This record gives sequence, C-alpha cells and structure tokens, in this order.
Amino acid sequence: MRETWFEHEMPNRESKTSTFEMGLVLRRRRLLKEQKEMEMRNLKLFVENQSIIRENEALKKKALLLHHENNALFALLHPKYSPVSTSLLQ
Repeated sequence: MRETWFEHEMPNRESKTSTFEMGLVLRRRRLLKEQKEMEMRNLKLFVENQSIIRENEALKKKALLLHHENNALFALLHPKYSPVSTSLLQ
C-alpha cells in the first residue's frame, strides 16, 4: 500500500507529544535540582554568617576590654593626662 502525499508529510503526533512531555519532565527535574542546590548553598551561607556574627561579637568584647585596660595603664603612667572614656566601642 502506497502512502498518499498528506500521510507521508503528516508528523507523528504521538512522537512529538511524548518528546514535548519528556522535555517538560527533564526541565522540571533540572529546576528541582537547581532549587535544592540553591537551598543548600543558602543554608551553608546562613551557617557561615552566624559563625561570623558570633566571632565579631567576641572580638568586640575583647576590643572593649583591651580599650579599658589601655586606659587604665595610661592613667597609671600619666596621671594628669588620664583620658575621659570617649570610646566608640561602648
């Protein structure tokens, strides 16, 4: 049996539909994978940020103690020039 011209040129609809659907499935999988990777990256950055904040607070406390110690030592060495506490750290 010979195909007519319109049967020969008609695309296979099932093939195109399943190819289209497969493309959607693959796109969805890729997007979900990227979303999970982004969430993991965000979580890691959040944890790192919290660590930096804690370290910064500890360094501020240490700087304040050193500032007070410096003022006390200066007052011992130079009693008449003893500074009034004008620290920006307080």
